[in-house]
Amino acid sequence: MKKKVFFLLSSLGVGGSEKVFWLLAQNFDKSKYEVSLVILNSRNDSLQKNLKDVTIVDLKTLNASRSFFALWKLIRNERPYAIFSTAAHINILVALVSVFVKVRWLIGRESNIYRQIVDFGGFKTKFWGLFVGICYKRFDIVICQSVEMKNSFLNDFTIPAKKLIVIANPVITPVINQKAAPGNKLVIVARLSAEKGHIRLLNILFNLPQAFTLTIAGDGELKQDIANQIEVLGLKKRIKMLGTINNVSEVIAQNNVFVLTSYTEGFPNVVLESLAVGVPVVTFRVGGIEEIIKPGFNGFIAEQDDLNAFRNYLILACNRNWDGAGISNDILNRFSVNRISRQYESLIN
Repeated sequence: MKKKVFFLLSSLGVGGSEKVFWLLAQNFDKSKYEVSLVILNSRNDSLQKNLKDVTIVDLKTLNASRSFFALWKLIRNERPYAIFSTAAHINILVALVSVFVKVRWLIGRESNIYRQIVDFGGFKTKFWGLFVGICYKRFDIVICQSVEMKNSFLNDFTIPAKKLIVIANPVITPVINQKAAPGNKLVIVARLSAEKGHIRLLNILFNLPQAFTLTIAGDGELKQDIANQIEVLGLKKRIKMLGTINNVSEVIAQNNVFVLTSYTEGFPNVVLESLAVGVPVVTFRVGGIEEIIKPGFNGFIAEQDDLNAFRNYLILACNRNWDGAGISNDILNRFSVNRISRQYESLIN
């Protein structure tokens, strides 16, 4: 008899956590598991919902604070063998519901390093953070995306070390590959928010030769501030803003170097996607990045706030012949969706 497995998340939007569970649900062994994607809100879905052998359950509750009774009822009626949940507010919801209905395996996936994100998340992040240490103890396992994230949990919360398991995010084989030729075309794909570091990226670009151009993909609350800074620095002719995109791999592959300027990350999926198409990455040192980047082979890592080093690495990266096929093969071997799915399955076997 197949075991019922729920992947619980807020929506099927463009976020990294959503993409991870969307991929895992499709790649779980369907001869052993009956898989459902349970979402709170389908209003802003962008990921495909017509998935083979995956049931989509929409609670239509919009957010975690309104979802307690709907989720309790679903679990009581369906009796899943395991629930995988992701993001602090969803994990806390699952923990509270589990007080009133039993599930054999409760597995929460964390997507942030709290000591990094707290300065950017505002009141909402601080509010949810108050409950993490208490509620996460109800989980059988807490999945951390990197060793740094695991160490953060050990230092910042009193969660038993035996519950903390490190499993990286998955990446799929792309349908397009870049030849990794030298060139001055930079690209960033990220939400337009303060923690992603777009403003300091503009300052770095300002101090690069005129031949360097930048494509910015993404949307968010900082859109107007970024546009204003582009105007102030006189960079309008060197920058293209695309807004939200769905063809991430294709856009990255049209450029020579991917840049990550974040102040905080959990385990940046978009870096995996860039390397999967053979495009090297220049990044600041941030959560999980040391487990992805091999300096000199698939990119470079600058220390946080060392803008001069970042600039120099960009010049070096753009004038170098990279082994695009080698970069792609390496990342797919280490983080393929099949490999990561089997690691998730092993937690409940």
